[in-house]
Amino acid sequence: MKKMMMMLAAVAVFATANAQNAQEEKWYGSKEGGFAITFNANPVLNYVGNMFNGNTNNSLAPFEGLDSDNLFGGTTITGKYFLKDDLALVVGFGFNNKYNVTNNYDNTSDDIELVRSFDRATTTAFQFKGGLEYRLFPGERLQPIFGVDLLYVHTNNWNYTKVTDGDNDGDYTYAGAPTNKLGLMVNVGVEYFIIPQISLGANLDFGVAKTWAWTSRDNKPEGEGAAKNYSRINTKNTALQTGNYGANVSLNFYF
Repeated sequence: MKKMMMMLAAVAVFATANAQNAQEEKWYGSKEGGFAITFNANPVLNYVGNMFNGNTNNSLAPFEGLDSDNLFGGTTITGKYFLKDDLALVVGFGFNNKYNVTNNYDNTSDDIELVRSFDRATTTAFQFKGGLEYRLFPGERLQPIFGVDLLYVHTNNWNYTKVTDGDNDGDYTYAGAPTNKLGLMVNVGVEYFIIPQISLGANLDFGVAKTWAWTSRDNKPEGEGAAKNYSRINTKNTALQTGNYGANVSLNFYF
């Protein structure tokens, strides 16, 4: 009986030591040579929050992709490759493309299926970013993070109307408003690991951006003189802004 008690005590001590070692050796996140995928969680949190605060105007629009108004919105997907345990190369992108077509039918004849003209409204937006991320206390459950990114954003909201029947068949009007932004952004944040491979992050972004924007119009009417084909730029502006800032919440997966 005494020998059995001694054996059980030895097993207990051995198991406790192994458990302590395992706890000490647990690493949160990726090490050198590992990688991670990050998703912007803002649309999800906003949608869920609106469900509980009585907001009846909840919309799926934030899930459609990049926010065309600034450098920080949208469902940008980011990949990270760890050059060192505490240093990662960051590459990200966002994309949004949607259009709405309205057909205008002939209501003056028996041919109710005849389309006299159509209107198409289109939104196109994409974003690319690349940079570096440095984190304090790699491997710990709570990790402060500092980063710098170079970003490029292009957006365009345009409308295209075309006549498809009648005397003006073939006439069209195109009106667009493209915008390009090039920015340098620094960010500071923190990640908390739920389990060693998954974390929730929050960060603040501060940036300087150069913006080029214009509106253009292109027509193709039939005829001569003033009715000939023409294209023109209505407005054009350029701006350098330092007041770019934003906040994001992210969901991160480490491999």
